[in-house]
Amino acid sequence: PACSCHRRRRECTGKDRPADTMLSAFATRIIVRRACPLICSTTPASRYSSSSTTNTSTPDGVTNGSYLKYSMMYHDSVAFLLSNQLGLPGRFVDGAKTPAQIANDLNLSVRGASAILVTLCRMDVVQVLQDSEESVDDIVYELTPSAREYLSDRDAGACFSPFVDTMTNNFTTPESLLECSRPEETKDLMSEHLEQSDEEVANNARHFMKHMNAQSFCCAKALPDVAGLRTVDKPTKLLDIGGGSAIYTIEAVKSNPNVSGIVFELPAIKSISEEYIDDAKLSDRIEVATGDFFTDSFPGPVDMVLFSNILHDWPDDTNLQLIEKAYDCLAPGGRIVISELLLSDDVKSSTVSATSINVIMLPYTKGRQYRPKELFRRLERAGFAQPHVKNLVDDYDFSSQPSHNTYYH
Repeated sequence: PACSCHRRRRECTGKDRPADTMLSAFATRIIVRRACPLICSTTPASRYSSSSTTNTSTPDGVTNGSYLKYSMMYHDSVAFLLSNQLGLPGRFVDGAKTPAQIANDLNLSVRGASAILVTLCRMDVVQVLQDSEESVDDIVYELTPSAREYLSDRDAGACFSPFVDTMTNNFTTPESLLECSRPEETKDLMSEHLEQSDEEVANNARHFMKHMNAQSFCCAKALPDVAGLRTVDKPTKLLDIGGGSAIYTIEAVKSNPNVSGIVFELPAIKSISEEYIDDAKLSDRIEVATGDFFTDSFPGPVDMVLFSNILHDWPDDTNLQLIEKAYDCLAPGGRIVISELLLSDDVKSSTVSATSINVIMLPYTKGRQYRPKELFRRLERAGFAQPHVKNLVDDYDFSSQPSHNTYYH
């Protein structure tokens, strides 16, 4: 039945509607096609009308909405991983497309293509070029500038797809997470790779370096400014521990003629690291020193030691030894630099990226993500002083500590 306000010809607030016509649902919108239609939504009402108010009928206004979100956001990741696997961003390089055109290109249903594109639009992979009042299936999409830069061209140095490939090929399911969370000691993927033959290590390293380059591209670009390397006015030598493709060292050396570098890598990796250095035309300013950072001393003396995504791979006692070795190889006044995704000191404020990679580390490595205060204690124990944290880029932090040495994270 129509509500009484309709008969009085005034705007409907829903208050006079009989209780049996009020709707609630998990749909984004339910439109009652009767007089004075009421729109009920599980998304915040303010997104649709500035005059709407949020339902606070639950105790203290608390709902289960956040748990609903966390239960389902898994599927957002699946949609993103699949779009990368299908090469969907590359399909927009030549121009805007509709879900029907993407469906035809990738042998998908229009319904499937549309659902994926709506998700990618929220993720800033695509954006709406031309909307449709009739259906989301008719929207015309185009790539966002960031997706054009980082997702559309697999041959580009900035392409993020190799990192996404790794997440797809080693997708963590609830079952696999449970298995690696049991108290029984299991061999992590990182340790397994180190026990392989030199040829196998080198082959795996090529893929892994592409993965790490994709992850570290923006961080490496930001390092010279955040670390103050761009403005040093005297010879400064950087030691990059387990530096792989030397992406950080290359950017540091390119930023200032006073900076030179050493990449410390396994003997089987040396020739691969040198390929990247040669491509950057920096072989006269960056050398590759070989050794095992678990058992060998670090080359020195140097002015800065860099650990980029190294400490989260290994247990705490190993990391303490690495930090002590860094202290020993530094010249007086030198600095230690650690680039990682940090958990927050209060844990609660940690970013999604930091908590996610902390879980991802379980099957891959023996390590975990640190909080700043935990690293500060370990660094001070080794002899470093006055640690501080700076943001490097996005969720990556960078922290620093002067005295005999300085720590950056």
